Amino acid sequence: MHASSHIDLNSFTVEIEFSSGGEAFATETYTVEAVDWYRAQRDALEMSVSSPYDNVRIPDLTRRVIAR
Repeated sequence: MHASSHIDLNSFTVEIEFSSGGEAFATETYTVEAVDWYRAQRDALEMSVSSPYDNVRIPDLTRRVIAR
């Protein structure tokens, strides 16, 4: 007998805000399949490092999840 685990994933829409020096300059929306809202936020933040808005030339760059 083999044990199998099945984890149901839910679809979440997560908005990430990009800021420079505390001033927001862009947002991107990510659709993430995750087990819960916490994991969806974490995954979206990880995905946002591939955004064109995540640029080392932007001073004091920060990203945050915008809760809806």
